Amino acid sequence: MLTDWINESNISIVEHTDGWQSAVALAVQPLIDNGAVEPRYLQAIYDMHREIGPYYVLGEGIAMPHARPEEGVNRTALSLVIVPDGVEFHSEDNDPVYIIFALAAIDSNSHIEMIASLSNLFCDDEVVEKLRGCQSRQEVLQAIREY
Repeated sequence: MLTDWINESNISIVEHTDGWQSAVALAVQPLIDNGAVEPRYLQAIYDMHREIGPYYVLGEGIAMPHARPEEGVNRTALSLVIVPDGVEFHSEDNDPVYIIFALAAIDSNSHIEMIASLSNLFCDDEVVEKLRGCQSRQEVLQAIREY
């Protein structure tokens, strides 16, 4: 269940951000705060984005910024930022992005189940719209539970 990973301490709803860097930073911050990743993890995402573009924009309106386990991951974790106004990630087909899940994975296998749950969620346009409209962390958790 995604609610095993997402809780009130790692959900943020922000009306607006100053671009993709600040959106990614907002998403990664709870993972830094709770020790799941080292601060350098955020820089690794930025560096990879600069090298290969927005590789983590997975579908219309959805991004899942992440870097490799050796880039400072201490344990598998997830956080969520919702930006109702949307953010431009320079992803031709999928901008603007409204839902940002930051993912930290300790290795390439331990998070498979989480990724499977997330990708099912991503395929459901209704859920994306519903999450985008949430006003509170409780509403977000409710929407994920119902899903």
